[in-house]
Amino acid sequence: MLAYKIITTMEALEPYRSTWSGILEREMNNNPFIEYEWVMTWWTTLGIHDNVEIYVVEHQGMAVAFFPLVHSVRFGKVHHFGFLGQGYATYMEVIAEKQWLDRAVDYILKVFTQKYKRYLIVLHGLLESKATSQELEKYAIEYQMPYSIFRTVTSYIDFQSITLEDFLKQHRKKFKSIKRLEKKLKLLGRVDFQGVDVSHFHEMFTLFTRRWRKKIDKSGFTETQTRLFYERLANASNKAFRVEVDSLQFEGYWIGFTIDLCCRDRNFCQAMGHEPDFNRFGPGRLIEKENMLKAHDLGYRYYDFGSGYEPYKFEWYTHIDFTRKFVMSTKGTTERFIRSWLVLRDRIKGKLTNNHQLVKLKRDRLGELLYFLKHARTRGWLRAIKRVPQRILTFHSIDIYIAEQKQAKGQVNFQELQMKNIMTMNERTSYISHFYKGYRLFGDGNQIVYRRHDQVAYEEESGYTYDLSANMSFIREYDSQLLKEIVVDVQREGRTVCTLVPWYEGQRRRKLVHAGFHKVAQINIVKLFNWRKVYQL
Repeated sequence: MLAYKIITTMEALEPYRSTWSGILEREMNNNPFIEYEWVMTWWTTLGIHDNVEIYVVEHQGMAVAFFPLVHSVRFGKVHHFGFLGQGYATYMEVIAEKQWLDRAVDYILKVFTQKYKRYLIVLHGLLESKATSQELEKYAIEYQMPYSIFRTVTSYIDFQSITLEDFLKQHRKKFKSIKRLEKKLKLLGRVDFQGVDVSHFHEMFTLFTRRWRKKIDKSGFTETQTRLFYERLANASNKAFRVEVDSLQFEGYWIGFTIDLCCRDRNFCQAMGHEPDFNRFGPGRLIEKENMLKAHDLGYRYYDFGSGYEPYKFEWYTHIDFTRKFVMSTKGTTERFIRSWLVLRDRIKGKLTNNHQLVKLKRDRLGELLYFLKHARTRGWLRAIKRVPQRILTFHSIDIYIAEQKQAKGQVNFQELQMKNIMTMNERTSYISHFYKGYRLFGDGNQIVYRRHDQVAYEEESGYTYDLSANMSFIREYDSQLLKEIVVDVQREGRTVCTLVPWYEGQRRRKLVHAGFHKVAQINIVKLFNWRKVYQL
């Protein structure tokens, strides 16, 4: 004979800790979100104001199943039940051993029917590969209860289904591309992938904020209570469940991170982020690769990308599952109307979220627009207004100036700076971009004076590039008052100095002539939409 209890306080749940964890251990659970530590940490931080009701099903005084629910009354005395952790738990299940699951589900739903005349059950995160969703659906069919199911794809890697050698071979083009980016970054400084403890979590949240500052973020990942939740969760780790945070660092500065929830043989990737200033070096790809290989090396069978249709989740997967949202109600008019409305809302939401281009438009483009409107100054507005007609019709006139080789003597005026030297500078974003393009930066102390390229000359506004001869260097000075000293430094190496000047910079032309430059060519560029023509005079 089955019976039930309702637990509404954390203190009342604590005596069941060993029973709860014992069930999951015997079932070899690999869903981190139903581990006792996750549930209790969520309850004490994020769910402290929710009306949590954990239904404990007992057989002869022994707990055999737990239903972790949140109970509310909405829409005129309609009782609403959902799994706890909504918005934070990707997967949820009924905690029960297989031999008790069907009886426990059948029993507790009959309790709801007897106790509440009108109710609505909305359960998220039910994996189709697990038994709970099937038992719920079976009950709805058997008792002719109105119900609906929504599915979201869940992709993952099963490392037991493929050898690492075959996995690397299958994705050799991606790994080769990532290796090329990694090599390019390592040529500029020290790159480390390492685990971090909870005392460094603030670095992760700071980086996530920077990553999303120009995007629309609804995750709440950096909110105060969420930060506290993950910090407490990391301290609650045990043998079966733990939080792992890894960082990708360049010369000691965080440029990427992953936070994973690891439960027995599953590594669930909770969140990733990277430094937007390093976008060209693909730090997100680098840390994703390192994290996958680390999971394999540590013996995890599953590397779980979570639910959703984001393209990156399908680049590496070997298998897919489906996550269900199960909605069931009693047969009254009000609750059936509410369920129908939820069905319509979720179908529309599903159509929109499955359209990746629409998601990018809202998240990225709209986010950039809102950031611009909030932070743009006069110069930014003028630059934006100028770009509008340039998208249709543009004319550029660029003069090429060179200063011939000379044998210069004396001490070097400016020292070459490494990328690690510019990490704390205000203009770091543009400087990192220059390093990626192959520029060398020179300065006096912490002041960048000029940049130099020994292969190509490049004019940013028009996008014009000019291939240099073997003994020529292109320069772009930041301080025109030091132009003569800059030229002397480059000529000291026996090189010809080249620079590009737009037609409207008359003052700079005069300074170049005074510094020993002379004009060798004029480039005119006409652009109409995507059509582009270059004329050299």
